[in-house]
This record gives sequence, C-alpha cells and structure tokens, in this order.
Amino acid sequence: MREGDFRIRGKEISRVEGLSDAVFGFAITLLAISLEVPKTSGEVLHALRGVGAFAITFLLLFNLWRAQYTFFRRYGIEDNKVVTLTGVLLFVLLIFVYPLKFIMATMTNKLLGAMGFPDAGFHRAVVLPDDDIPVLFGVFGLGLAAVFAVFNHMYRHAYSLRDSLQLDATEQFDTLEQLRVSAVLIGLGLGVGVPYLIAAAVPSARKPLEYAATALMFVSAVMVVRLRRTRTTRREASRHELAEPAR
Repeated sequence: MREGDFRIRGKEISRVEGLSDAVFGFAITLLAISLEVPKTSGEVLHALRGVGAFAITFLLLFNLWRAQYTFFRRYGIEDNKVVTLTGVLLFVLLIFVYPLKFIMATMTNKLLGAMGFPDAGFHRAVVLPDDDIPVLFGVFGLGLAAVFAVFNHMYRHAYSLRDSLQLDATEQFDTLEQLRVSAVLIGLGLGVGVPYLIAAAVPSARKPLEYAATALMFVSAVMVVRLRRTRTTRREASRHELAEPAR
C-alpha cells in the first residue's frame, strides 16, 4: 500500500500514537479553553478577538501532529528510540504551548488595535513589559528548536534503518528532505531564541541582537522556500545517485 511516492509501513495505530493523539488534543484544548463562560454579549465579542491567535496556534499544532502521523505511517517504527523521542516531543510540546499562545494572542491584539479595533483593556506595556520580551521570545525560540530537533532525530533514525525498511531511492530522498527542512527550522528556533536570551542578560546589546534574530528568521524562511521549490529537481538527481550503486 502506497501513499503518493511512499509505501505505508505503519498500518495500525500503536499505543504510543494513541498517547500522542491524546496529548495533542489536550494541548489544543489548552489553547481554546476559558475558565469562565462569558456572561454578556460584550464578553463574547471580547473572547472572539482571540480567534486569530487560536487559528495560528491551532494550525501550528495540527501540522506538528500531522508530521508525527506521517512519520509513523511511512516508517512504522516503534522501537525504544522512537518511543523515547516521542515522549520528549510531547514533554516539550506541553511546555511550549503556553508561550506560543501568549505570544500569538499579544501580537494579534496589537494588530487588531492597529487596524482600528482596539481593546480598551489591552495595554501591551502591562501585558508584555519590555523587560520580559527577550526572555519570553528566547523561550519560544528554544521551544521551537527543541520540537524540530526531535523530528530531526526521528528522521535520522529512520534513515539509518533504510536497508531494513527497504526504502527506495525516492523514499530515501524524501527522508533526507525532512532532515534538511527540520535542520533549517532548528536554526530558525535557535536564531530567535539565543539572541533574545543573550539580550535578556546584556540589555545594552538588545537592539543589534533583535535585528540579528529578524535577519536569521528571514534567511531561514528563504531557505525553506528554496528547498520546496527545487525539490523536484533535486529528487530526480538524488534518485539517480542513490540507484546508481544498485546497478
């Protein structure tokens, strides 16, 4: 059974996948849940201001869940290393979800205010004091890097088992492609997290470090787009290179 160019090896939902699904569902619930039900129409409308932030964070978590789902479907690996990496991923995810929610909510509130829909109760300097910005964004960046470091290790492990999994040339290329993309995203997370944490320790260097973090984010985005655009060409070249020794 194949899905696109990849043969499906994981056909049954394992216990570790079931646990992952439950944790991802719980993380999404944490994004949406409110401890108090709105009692007035004004409170409902105020709550709806958070839809944008929820949509962004939901999309990110959904894509992380889908990436893990795709990994298990394609490789069907459930050894100790994959189970351990899955546990690390879920641990990081539950720590990462609150900084993610807070940052996105603050950014969307500020954007809505700039578009002419201010919230009288929202004061960015109070909600997010300037002194807290470097630490919060530093934690966010390191969390992002940690998530994709786990995925990078999972795909690296799958590639090391390419012979026993009988990966063909295209499957090997796609596995290496996931390694490349996750490596760029690790760099993105570190590029955001490390400068901001240094800025928290050295306030006088904050502005140059913020510019450096912004530049690294731009470079990472360009690299990911470039990898995606040249994927077909590189896949064909890689297919011939990987198939050559078998001739």
